[in-house]
Amino acid sequence: MLANLEKTSDADLVVPDITHSVVDPAFIAREVARRYDLPGPINAFLLYRGMNDVYMLQGPTERYAVRVWRKTYRDVDEVAYELDFLDYLREQNFPASVGIRDREGKLYFKVAAPEGARAIAVYTWAPGKKFGDMLDITTAEMIGARFAEMHLLGIKHAGPDHVFGTENATRFEVNMPALLDFVYDRPDDLRDYAIIAERLKQKLIDMRQEDVPMSICHCDFHPSNVHVTEDRVITFLDFDGAGEDYMMQDVQNYVWGNLFYGFSDSYGEAFERGYESVRPFTEAEKQYRELFLLAKAFRLVAGMAHSSSAVGRGTLRFRGLDWLGDYIKTRARPLGLL
Repeated sequence: MLANLEKTSDADLVVPDITHSVVDPAFIAREVARRYDLPGPINAFLLYRGMNDVYMLQGPTERYAVRVWRKTYRDVDEVAYELDFLDYLREQNFPASVGIRDREGKLYFKVAAPEGARAIAVYTWAPGKKFGDMLDITTAEMIGARFAEMHLLGIKHAGPDHVFGTENATRFEVNMPALLDFVYDRPDDLRDYAIIAERLKQKLIDMRQEDVPMSICHCDFHPSNVHVTEDRVITFLDFDGAGEDYMMQDVQNYVWGNLFYGFSDSYGEAFERGYESVRPFTEAEKQYRELFLLAKAFRLVAGMAHSSSAVGRGTLRFRGLDWLGDYIKTRARPLGLL
Protein backbone atom coordinates (compact mmCIF):
# COMPACT_ATOMS: atom_id res chain seq x y z
CA MET A 1 0.00 0.00 0.00
CA LEU A 2 2.75 2.48 0.96
CA ALA A 3 4.59 1.82 -2.29
CA ASN A 4 1.67 3.32 -4.26
CA LEU A 5 1.77 6.68 -2.46
CA GLU A 6 2.98 9.52 -4.63
CA LYS A 7 5.96 11.47 -3.36
CA THR A 8 5.69 15.25 -3.20
CA SER A 9 8.40 17.15 -5.00
CA ASP A 10 10.43 19.53 -2.84
CA ALA A 11 9.65 22.21 -5.41
CA ASP A 12 5.96 21.96 -4.47
CA LEU A 13 6.49 22.52 -0.75
CA VAL A 14 4.85 25.58 0.79
CA VAL A 15 7.16 27.92 2.72
CA PRO A 16 5.52 28.58 6.11
CA ASP A 17 5.51 31.75 8.12
CA ILE A 18 7.89 31.50 11.08
CA THR A 19 7.11 33.00 14.48
CA HIS A 20 10.24 31.93 16.38
CA SER A 21 13.32 30.27 14.96
CA VAL A 22 16.20 28.93 17.05
CA VAL A 23 19.72 30.02 16.18
CA ASP A 24 22.30 27.23 16.12
CA PRO A 25 24.72 27.54 19.09
CA ALA A 26 27.64 26.93 16.72
CA PHE A 27 26.62 30.05 14.76
CA ILE A 28 26.53 32.05 18.00
CA ALA A 29 30.04 30.89 18.90
CA ARG A 30 31.41 31.74 15.44
CA GLU A 31 29.81 35.20 15.33
CA VAL A 32 30.97 36.11 18.82
CA ALA A 33 34.51 34.98 18.03
CA ARG A 34 34.43 37.04 14.83
CA ARG A 35 32.95 40.21 16.35
CA TYR A 36 34.19 40.32 19.97
CA ASP A 37 37.64 40.54 21.48
CA LEU A 38 37.13 37.64 23.87
CA PRO A 39 39.74 34.96 24.58
CA GLY A 40 39.05 31.73 22.73
CA PRO A 41 38.24 29.11 21.89
CA ILE A 42 34.56 29.77 22.66
CA ASN A 43 31.75 27.21 22.88
CA ALA A 44 28.06 28.13 22.96
CA PHE A 45 25.18 26.23 24.56
CA LEU A 46 21.47 27.00 24.37
CA LEU A 47 20.25 27.47 27.95
CA TYR A 48 16.58 28.07 27.25
CA ARG A 49 14.19 29.07 24.52
CA GLY A 50 11.45 31.37 25.69
CA MET A 51 10.37 34.98 25.49
CA ASN A 52 13.93 35.46 24.27
CA ASP A 53 16.58 32.80 23.70
CA VAL A 54 19.54 32.70 26.07
CA TYR A 55 22.87 30.99 25.45
CA MET A 56 25.89 30.38 27.64
CA LEU A 57 29.30 31.09 26.17
CA GLN A 58 32.20 29.19 27.69
CA GLY A 59 35.70 30.48 27.08
CA PRO A 60 38.97 29.09 28.48
CA THR A 61 38.41 30.79 31.86
CA GLU A 62 35.32 33.00 31.61
CA ARG A 63 31.60 32.55 30.99
CA TYR A 64 29.31 34.98 29.22
CA ALA A 65 25.60 35.07 28.45
CA VAL A 66 24.10 35.75 25.01
CA ARG A 67 20.54 36.85 24.40
CA VAL A 68 18.82 36.54 21.03
CA TRP A 69 15.70 38.69 21.18
CA ARG A 70 12.45 37.32 19.86
CA LYS A 71 10.83 39.26 17.05
CA THR A 72 7.81 41.13 18.45
CA TYR A 73 5.63 44.12 17.63
CA ARG A 74 8.46 46.32 18.93
CA ASP A 75 11.18 47.59 16.61
CA VAL A 76 14.29 45.44 16.79
CA ASP A 77 16.48 48.43 17.71
CA GLU A 78 14.49 49.08 20.89
CA VAL A 79 17.03 46.78 22.54
CA ALA A 80 19.34 49.81 22.51
CA TYR A 81 17.27 51.30 25.35
CA GLU A 82 18.07 48.42 27.70
CA LEU A 83 21.71 48.17 26.70
CA ASP A 84 22.28 51.91 27.03
CA PHE A 85 20.78 51.90 30.53
CA LEU A 86 22.86 48.87 31.52
CA ASP A 87 25.98 50.59 30.24
CA TYR A 88 25.17 53.53 32.49
CA LEU A 89 24.66 51.18 35.46
CA ARG A 90 28.08 49.68 34.70
CA GLU A 91 29.63 53.15 34.80
CA GLN A 92 27.98 53.67 38.20
CA ASN A 93 29.34 50.35 39.50
CA PHE A 94 25.83 48.99 39.94
CA PRO A 95 25.76 45.17 40.20
CA ALA A 96 24.03 44.08 36.98
CA SER A 97 24.75 41.71 34.11
CA VAL A 98 25.66 44.25 31.43
CA GLY A 99 26.32 44.23 27.71
CA ILE A 100 29.84 43.78 26.35
CA ARG A 101 31.00 45.95 23.45
CA ASP A 102 32.29 44.31 20.28
CA ARG A 103 35.45 45.31 18.44
CA GLU A 104 33.60 48.24 16.85
CA GLY A 105 32.29 49.45 20.20
CA LYS A 106 28.72 48.28 19.57
CA LEU A 107 26.56 46.67 22.26
CA TYR A 108 24.52 44.46 19.93
CA PHE A 109 24.28 43.21 16.36
CA LYS A 110 21.42 41.98 14.20
CA VAL A 111 20.89 38.88 12.10
CA ALA A 112 18.34 38.09 9.41
CA ALA A 113 16.23 35.25 10.84
CA PRO A 114 13.36 33.60 8.90
CA GLU A 115 10.80 35.64 10.88
CA GLY A 116 12.69 38.91 10.45
CA ALA A 117 15.61 40.79 11.99
CA ARG A 118 16.65 39.71 15.48
CA ALA A 119 19.07 41.41 17.85
CA ILE A 120 21.90 39.61 19.63
CA ALA A 121 24.00 40.84 22.56
CA VAL A 122 26.72 39.40 24.77
CA TYR A 123 26.50 40.01 28.54
CA THR A 124 28.72 39.55 31.55
CA TRP A 125 27.88 36.36 33.42
CA ALA A 126 25.80 36.66 36.60
CA PRO A 127 27.54 34.53 39.26
CA GLY A 128 25.75 32.54 41.92
CA LYS A 129 22.21 31.16 41.87
CA LYS A 130 18.73 32.55 41.42
CA PHE A 131 17.59 34.16 44.66
CA GLY A 132 14.53 31.90 44.54
CA ASP A 133 16.87 28.93 44.99
CA MET A 134 18.56 30.36 48.10
CA LEU A 135 15.94 32.45 49.91
CA ASP A 136 17.09 34.50 52.88
CA ILE A 137 15.45 37.43 54.69
CA THR A 138 18.63 39.50 55.08
CA THR A 139 19.51 39.02 51.42
CA ALA A 140 15.97 40.00 50.39
CA GLU A 141 16.43 43.29 52.26
CA MET A 142 19.78 43.83 50.54
CA ILE A 143 18.20 43.20 47.13
CA GLY A 144 15.43 45.68 47.90
CA ALA A 145 17.94 48.36 48.89
CA ARG A 146 19.94 47.91 45.69
CA PHE A 147 16.74 47.96 43.67
CA ALA A 148 15.88 51.38 45.11
CA GLU A 149 19.39 52.56 44.19
CA MET A 150 18.73 51.40 40.64
CA HIS A 151 15.55 53.47 40.46
CA LEU A 152 17.37 56.58 41.68
CA LEU A 153 20.06 55.98 39.06
CA GLY A 154 17.30 55.65 36.46
CA ILE A 155 16.05 59.13 37.31
CA LYS A 156 19.58 60.49 37.13
CA HIS A 157 20.23 58.78 33.80
CA ALA A 158 17.03 60.19 32.31
CA GLY A 159 18.13 63.69 33.22
CA PRO A 160 16.58 66.58 35.18
CA ASP A 161 14.51 67.84 32.25
CA HIS A 162 13.06 64.48 31.25
CA VAL A 163 9.30 64.02 31.58
CA PHE A 164 8.35 60.40 32.17
CA GLY A 165 5.31 59.08 30.30
CA THR A 166 2.83 56.23 30.70
CA GLU A 167 3.21 54.65 27.26
CA ASN A 168 5.15 51.68 28.62
CA ALA A 169 2.92 51.34 31.69
CA THR A 170 -0.14 50.94 29.46
CA ARG A 171 1.51 48.94 26.70
CA PHE A 172 -0.51 45.88 27.71
CA GLU A 173 -3.31 47.22 25.49
CA VAL A 174 -1.23 46.18 22.45
CA ASN A 175 -1.60 42.59 23.65
CA MET A 176 -5.35 42.75 24.21
CA PRO A 177 -6.39 41.23 20.83
CA ALA A 178 -4.10 38.28 21.57
CA LEU A 179 -5.46 37.96 25.11
CA LEU A 180 -9.06 37.89 23.89
CA ASP A 181 -8.12 35.24 21.35
CA PHE A 182 -6.35 33.34 24.13
CA VAL A 183 -9.55 33.12 26.20
CA TYR A 184 -11.93 32.68 23.24
CA ASP A 185 -13.71 29.78 24.98
CA ARG A 186 -14.08 31.59 28.33
CA PRO A 187 -17.00 34.06 27.91
CA ASP A 188 -16.63 35.60 31.36
CA ASP A 189 -12.97 36.37 30.70
CA LEU A 190 -13.78 37.78 27.26
CA ARG A 191 -16.17 40.24 28.85
CA ASP A 192 -14.23 41.06 32.00
CA TYR A 193 -10.73 41.44 30.55
CA ALA A 194 -11.89 44.00 27.98
CA ILE A 195 -13.48 46.08 30.76
CA ILE A 196 -10.45 45.77 33.04
CA ALA A 197 -8.04 46.77 30.27
CA GLU A 198 -9.92 49.97 29.49
CA ARG A 199 -10.33 51.04 33.12
CA LEU A 200 -6.83 50.02 34.20
CA LYS A 201 -5.28 52.03 31.39
CA GLN A 202 -7.19 55.13 32.44
CA LYS A 203 -6.25 54.65 36.11
CA LEU A 204 -2.57 54.44 35.19
CA ILE A 205 -2.81 57.58 33.08
CA ASP A 206 -4.71 59.55 35.74
CA MET A 207 -2.23 58.45 38.40
CA ARG A 208 0.45 60.54 36.70
CA GLN A 209 -1.12 63.60 38.33
CA GLU A 210 -0.55 62.18 41.83
CA ASP A 211 2.54 61.70 43.95
CA VAL A 212 3.43 58.37 42.34
CA PRO A 213 6.97 58.84 40.95
CA MET A 214 8.40 57.20 37.86
CA SER A 215 11.86 56.15 36.72
CA ILE A 216 13.59 53.83 34.30
CA CYS A 217 12.46 50.45 35.63
CA HIS A 218 13.35 46.80 35.21
CA CYS A 219 9.68 46.01 34.47
CA ASP A 220 9.99 42.25 35.05
CA PHE A 221 11.82 41.89 38.33
CA HIS A 222 11.20 38.70 40.33
CA PRO A 223 13.23 36.21 42.43
CA SER A 224 14.69 34.53 39.33
CA ASN A 225 16.00 37.78 37.84
CA VAL A 226 18.59 38.37 40.55
CA HIS A 227 21.51 36.05 41.29
CA VAL A 228 23.21 35.75 44.66
CA THR A 229 26.48 34.03 45.59
CA GLU A 230 27.16 32.20 48.84
CA ASP A 231 28.84 35.34 50.21
CA ARG A 232 25.82 37.47 49.18
CA VAL A 233 27.21 39.13 46.06
CA ILE A 234 24.09 40.36 44.22
CA THR A 235 23.74 40.65 40.43
CA PHE A 236 20.61 41.90 38.67
CA LEU A 237 19.81 40.50 35.22
CA ASP A 238 17.26 40.14 32.41
CA PHE A 239 16.46 43.78 31.76
CA ASP A 240 14.89 43.02 28.36
CA GLY A 241 11.60 44.64 29.43
CA ALA A 242 13.24 47.81 30.76
CA GLY A 243 11.33 51.04 30.27
CA GLU A 244 9.69 54.01 31.94
CA ASP A 245 7.25 53.00 34.63
CA TYR A 246 6.00 53.74 38.10
CA MET A 247 8.65 52.73 40.61
CA MET A 248 6.00 51.23 42.87
CA GLN A 249 4.87 49.05 39.96
CA ASP A 250 8.41 47.74 39.68
CA VAL A 251 8.46 46.99 43.42
CA GLN A 252 5.12 45.20 43.32
CA ASN A 253 6.26 43.20 40.30
CA TYR A 254 8.78 41.60 42.64
CA VAL A 255 6.28 41.14 45.47
CA TRP A 256 3.85 39.52 43.04
CA GLY A 257 6.60 37.31 41.62
CA ASN A 258 7.32 36.09 45.13
CA LEU A 259 3.64 35.09 45.40
CA PHE A 260 3.67 33.58 41.90
CA TYR A 261 6.45 31.19 42.91
CA GLY A 262 4.67 30.31 46.12
CA PHE A 263 7.30 31.75 48.47
CA SER A 264 6.52 33.12 51.92
CA ASP A 265 5.23 36.70 52.09
CA SER A 266 8.11 37.43 54.44
CA TYR A 267 10.56 37.67 51.55
CA GLY A 268 8.46 40.24 49.72
CA GLU A 269 8.03 42.19 52.95
CA ALA A 270 11.79 42.11 53.54
CA PHE A 271 12.39 43.31 49.98
CA GLU A 272 10.09 46.30 50.60
CA ARG A 273 11.79 47.09 53.92
CA GLY A 274 15.16 47.14 52.24
CA TYR A 275 13.82 49.30 49.44
CA GLU A 276 12.35 51.87 51.82
CA SER A 277 15.66 52.12 53.68
CA VAL A 278 16.92 53.89 50.53
CA ARG A 279 13.77 55.45 49.03
CA PRO A 280 10.68 55.60 51.26
CA PHE A 281 7.34 55.13 49.51
CA THR A 282 5.00 58.10 49.19
CA GLU A 283 1.55 57.83 50.74
CA ALA A 284 -0.01 57.69 47.28
CA GLU A 285 2.27 54.80 46.32
CA LYS A 286 1.16 52.84 49.36
CA GLN A 287 -2.49 53.39 48.46
CA TYR A 288 -1.92 51.91 45.01
CA ARG A 289 -0.21 48.69 46.14
CA GLU A 290 -3.20 46.49 45.27
CA LEU A 291 -3.69 48.13 41.88
CA PHE A 292 -0.05 47.55 40.96
CA LEU A 293 -0.26 43.91 42.03
CA LEU A 294 -3.31 43.49 39.79
CA ALA A 295 -1.57 45.35 36.96
CA LYS A 296 1.38 42.95 37.13
CA ALA A 297 -0.87 39.90 36.87
CA PHE A 298 -2.83 41.47 34.01
CA ARG A 299 0.31 42.45 32.13
CA LEU A 300 1.64 38.94 32.56
CA VAL A 301 -1.38 37.12 31.21
CA ALA A 302 -1.69 39.56 28.30
CA GLY A 303 2.00 39.19 27.49
CA MET A 304 1.83 35.41 27.65
CA ALA A 305 -1.13 35.44 25.30
CA HIS A 306 0.77 37.54 22.78
CA SER A 307 3.86 35.34 22.95
CA SER A 308 1.98 32.04 22.81
CA SER A 309 2.21 31.88 19.01
CA ALA A 310 5.99 31.77 19.39
CA VAL A 311 6.60 29.86 22.61
CA GLY A 312 3.31 28.04 23.18
CA ARG A 313 0.81 28.02 25.99
CA GLY A 314 3.32 26.25 28.21
CA THR A 315 4.13 29.66 29.71
CA LEU A 316 1.08 28.95 31.91
CA ARG A 317 2.67 25.86 33.44
CA PHE A 318 3.20 27.54 36.82
CA ARG A 319 -0.21 29.16 37.16
CA GLY A 320 -3.26 28.50 35.00
CA LEU A 321 -5.91 30.82 33.62
CA ASP A 322 -8.26 30.00 36.50
CA TRP A 323 -5.69 31.06 39.10
CA LEU A 324 -4.73 34.22 37.22
CA GLY A 325 -8.32 35.13 36.45
CA ASP A 326 -9.37 34.73 40.07
CA TYR A 327 -6.42 36.80 41.26
CA ILE A 328 -7.15 39.61 38.80
CA LYS A 329 -10.92 39.76 39.17
CA THR A 330 -11.12 39.54 42.96
CA ARG A 331 -8.91 42.63 43.08
CA ALA A 332 -10.48 44.41 40.12
CA ARG A 333 -13.92 44.72 41.75
CA PRO A 334 -12.96 46.60 44.93
CA LEU A 335 -10.63 48.80 42.85
CA GLY A 336 -13.51 49.82 40.57
CA LEU A 337 -12.01 48.15 37.51
CA LEU A 338 -14.84 45.66 37.07
